[in-house]
Amino acid sequence: MEASQLIGRYAIGQRQFERTDLREAQLSEVGLNQVCLNYADLTWANLSQASLERAKLVGAMVWRAHLSWVNLKQADLRRALILRSCLTFATLTEASLQQADLRLSDFRQANLQGANLQGAKLCFADLSGADLSYADLSGADLTGAILQDVSWRGVRLDGAISQPVEPSALV
Repeated sequence: MEASQLIGRYAIGQRQFERTDLREAQLSEVGLNQVCLNYADLTWANLSQASLERAKLVGAMVWRAHLSWVNLKQADLRRALILRSCLTFATLTEASLQQADLRLSDFRQANLQGANLQGAKLCFADLSGADLSYADLSGADLTGAILQDVSWRGVRLDGAISQPVEPSALV
């Protein structure tokens, strides 16, 4: 589906776009609040500055996507594959990211306050300056994650895995 088709259908009230192929879609600055993109393919998509508040992206493939400044407040991203994607300055407050695969993604300065990241894979993700206040990272894998200047106030880390990686191992 072309991005313009999705935007047009959304404008007339359609919200269900499950399993839609949106690879390389240009959806920056678009408002798609409460849209359902469960199991959609958003590989290489540009969603920078888009608003996807309370959107459903369960099991979505979000590989190498550009999501800087995106609003995903209270979005459902359970079991999503958000690999090698850019989410700098993204708003993910109270988002559901249980069992999501977030490896190698860039969450610098992202707002993850109150997010549910139970069992999420954050291996080698960059969380520098992220706000994880009151987030639930129980059982999350933070192996090799960059955690400089993270706000940890009230974070749950029960059973989380965190294994530092020597910088020389990343070469």
